[in-house]
Amino acid sequence: MDEKNTVRAVAIDHKAVLRTAGRAHDGIADFLRWLDERDISFVLLTTDPLDARAALTAAGLPAPALHLCRDDIPGRPARGSGAWLQTVADRLKLRTNQIVMLGTSEWDWRTCINAGVVHIHARWANYVRDNKGMRSLGADEPQDVGELLEHFFLDEPRWAFSHDDAARSFKIRSLLPPNVRFPQAAGQTFELQDVFTRGHTITVGTQDARDTLMLRLLSSAYLDGTLPHRSLFCVYPSSSPGQVSQQLAGFLTNAKVMVGSYYREDLLERTDQAPDTSLERWKKSRGEGGTADISIGAQARTVRINPKYRGKLKGKTVVVFDDFTTEGKSIEWARTLLTSANVDQVIALTIGKYGAARHTAYQLRTDTTVDPYKTGYHLAATNFTTTPVTGSAGPGPDDALKATMAHFVATGQRTG
Repeated sequence: MDEKNTVRAVAIDHKAVLRTAGRAHDGIADFLRWLDERDISFVLLTTDPLDARAALTAAGLPAPALHLCRDDIPGRPARGSGAWLQTVADRLKLRTNQIVMLGTSEWDWRTCINAGVVHIHARWANYVRDNKGMRSLGADEPQDVGELLEHFFLDEPRWAFSHDDAARSFKIRSLLPPNVRFPQAAGQTFELQDVFTRGHTITVGTQDARDTLMLRLLSSAYLDGTLPHRSLFCVYPSSSPGQVSQQLAGFLTNAKVMVGSYYREDLLERTDQAPDTSLERWKKSRGEGGTADISIGAQARTVRINPKYRGKLKGKTVVVFDDFTTEGKSIEWARTLLTSANVDQVIALTIGKYGAARHTAYQLRTDTTVDPYKTGYHLAATNFTTTPVTGSAGPGPDDALKATMAHFVATGQRTG
């Protein structure tokens, strides 16, 4: 098994490779050479049997590392079954999260959803006839796929903070420290708070900075195995009732299908106004007050699981997204609620982490119980056992993301 946590194979539907018999799509030969230079396997998928070596040689293309047709897939399922990509993984001795697929049809897209594999739509082949509800990364020409892989899937996942708590079935991943500045244009930079706290739309080249940051968050979680197939995505609610971070929600509405997951915007809900913890910490840092209650008790009084999900979460994996975390009170309360609702595993993914490696684990004492579908609990720190946690800390992928942003400034490249 290849131990690298990067994409090691690209499975490509033959219609994205060959325009007609003996004729390749423009740019595909250069892309296949690009894959070979990086020791990434090229896998060709066809429905019918084909002499792949002869067909590609006739088009002036290299032979694939692996060619699979329907006869090679156990049970001979049609395209759309995840068994196609599981067979690719088995044959190449890879994990499915070391594969991406370059597809041309809605059935290729469904193949990826059912295998938990990232799908990229080869727009140059344009074989999608019915794309209702289809959400996918996309590329207008083969070289765009190389750009996408280079900037999001070929760098080992790196985190500003990570912690795995097997005893509590809880994982935390934070992408970046909060004070990183990124190129926006010649002589201009921006910081994470501009996008996720202040709600500004930042354009880098022709690309939305939010999409770039969120895609890096998701691709990193995909590569290190913390973005499970068929999980539920939700966003920790904003301080005002009925609201979530639109910067997070706007991206996840489309990105939920990246590995066949489901976005449930209303899973966690704020029932009453609460302090804006980011604003309160910012005020305190400037000596301007910041005295409002930002304890876990404030979360317990105002955040619950939407009652419509009662009885529907048992055994599920829930991925909770938030913009920033410090000591973890919000995501710890989310974990408390979801665990009380019999969720099997909770994963917290945040863009930024204040306080380097600082995190506090909160566990309800045995004499304290909550109904996760209700609010108004007047809990204090004494209702929990608290344990300081030192996770793995570092700069995250700030250097790579700065290079990515600079690239977008220079080229105007889109990420799909």
